[in-house]
Amino acid sequence: MTADEITGFIAEASLAPSVHNVQPARWRVEADGATLFEDGSRRLAVADPRGHDALISLGASAEGFRLAAGRAGYGVDTELLDWPAIGCLRPIARLRLTLGSEADPLAAIVTSRASHRGAFVPVGDAAREAASALVADDATVLASPKLLLEAGRQLDAAGWTFMRDDGFRHELLSWMRLSRRDPNWSRDGLNAAAMAMGRMEATGAGLVLGHLFSPLASAGLAKPLLAEGSRIAKDTAIVLFHRFDGEAPFTSGAHFYRLWLRIEAAGFGAAVLAALADDAEANAWASEVGRVPAGHRLVNAFRIGRRPAGRTAPRARLPIGEILVSTTA
Repeated sequence: MTADEITGFIAEASLAPSVHNVQPARWRVEADGATLFEDGSRRLAVADPRGHDALISLGASAEGFRLAAGRAGYGVDTELLDWPAIGCLRPIARLRLTLGSEADPLAAIVTSRASHRGAFVPVGDAAREAASALVADDATVLASPKLLLEAGRQLDAAGWTFMRDDGFRHELLSWMRLSRRDPNWSRDGLNAAAMAMGRMEATGAGLVLGHLFSPLASAGLAKPLLAEGSRIAKDTAIVLFHRFDGEAPFTSGAHFYRLWLRIEAAGFGAAVLAALADDAEANAWASEVGRVPAGHRLVNAFRIGRRPAGRTAPRARLPIGEILVSTTA
């Protein structure tokens, strides 16, 4: 194996999803693999103060590395680390490459996977039947129109709970790239194209989430302006992702990424519905109607459907030179 090969695996790992697309993963190339770090400067202090979602994101990155290495005939042995932080870099895992591994079929989906936050095409029974095939030990599918309608209501209620928190709202807005003039438009965060927003919608979102929030909230207008749940009733299904109680978030992150790739492999687009899992009341509702097994916790959820024809917005990603580090522990 060469440093260039390992760097290529890291570049592909950078395509993995991360919360708010903050991309917390930093990598150091080693002679026999790579060390994965969390860049603490990318931690969401309000939305993710304990780093749970960051670890989910890092686990997804590690899985991306494994998928890339497998396609080249390498296996990966992963050792979780508990080393002191080096400045803002916290060592997370050591990934050692081994010879002799077959390519994972999901590796072929990595480069085409992307969030689809816009509308999906109208659905029929065939699409909902295809969605039911996604049911697994850690995935439950809600496809009943009645449940999808209620899920939209639950999502809007949960979203409003979070949006009323000034700190949460301001932090979210700081990661939104609402103008192509933003220097970080194609680098990180949530740009307007990826959020399926036109120019006027993006401008409006900035105003509603920004200095107009308080007067609009007082007038009872902010909540309906921020509501997105109505579109879910037209989706094919919701996929609930659940994992074992007590499982390390890093491990859950690898399975989260694999489920997303499975959704894409089945011909569906997907977007994360984090509020459905993060809000206690919405989580309890979804866990009950989705019959999440005892001993499992609802970690996240997706809305899924068939993408309309047309080009998908390019993913914003940091250049490889910025995610490679040379620090020594």
